[in-house]
This record gives sequence, structure tokens and C-alpha cells, in this order.
Amino acid sequence: MATVCNVAVRATGAGPKVSARGTSKVQTRAFLGRTAPLKAARAAVFSVKGSQGVSVRADAATDDLNKKLKEVTETVSEKWGETEDKPAVITLAVYGIVGLIAANGVLKSIDGLPLVPDLLELVGIGFSGFYVYQNLLFKPDRAALKESISKQVDKIL
Repeated sequence: MATVCNVAVRATGAGPKVSARGTSKVQTRAFLGRTAPLKAARAAVFSVKGSQGVSVRADAATDDLNKKLKEVTETVSEKWGETEDKPAVITLAVYGIVGLIAANGVLKSIDGLPLVPDLLELVGIGFSGFYVYQNLLFKPDRAALKESISKQVDKIL
């Protein structure tokens, strides 16, 4: 437990505290009201310095995400402007959300039953194996699958 107290510095503390005499003895408050040695304070300072490098990388990822979000927002705005029957779209969206919530509840209740999740996992593994055997294992089957997928994409678009 002493090693936990040495590493885990309380996040709400203001950092290293200097004693009242003005000496350079540094102490921080650790969990359970105990004092942690100087190593824990230094570890907390180094972890803050290390997190700055991570935030720089996160800023680049955030910029990319913001660009994609802007594109999606513009596309949705254009499609919404072209929509003629807006109440029907809103109703379908609400029913879709309610359906997802209901499906989530059903799946949570099924997951709580004994042996059913394991059985469903075996069924999924068996179906995946059957799908691979039927559609992906041999070259003519892969070509037929690719052709049927391209036909469906052409119908949709």
C-alpha cells in the first residue's frame, strides 16, 4: 500500500508544498491523508510535461476531425434543405432512436441470462465460418460476391 501512496498524488492538491520554515523540503498530500515523498511530486510534474506532447498530437487530430465534421454538417444541411416531407423524416428519426433503445434493452436482458450469450457466440462463429466457406474461400465465389455488391451499390446510388 505504501507504493500506491507514493505514486498516486491527489489531483486536487496545488502541487508540491514547501514547509513553513522555508526549507526546500517538498511534500505532497497523497491518498488517505499520508504525505508522499519528493519522487511522487516529481512524477506528477513529469506527467504534466509529458501530457503536453500528447495534446499537440490531439490538436492535429482535432483539426482533421473538425474538417470532417464541417463537411458532414454541410452535407446534412444541403440534404435537409432538399427534403420535402420534413415531419416524416423527424418521425422516422424518433422511431429509429426508440428502436435502438428497445434493442439495447433486449440485448442487455439476454446478456444477463446464463449460457445464452455463449450459445449466441457459438452461433455467430458458425455463421461466420459458413459465410467464409460460401463466399470467400474460392476465387469464383469471391468474384460473384464482388459483382453482387457492386450491383447493390449501383442500385442505391
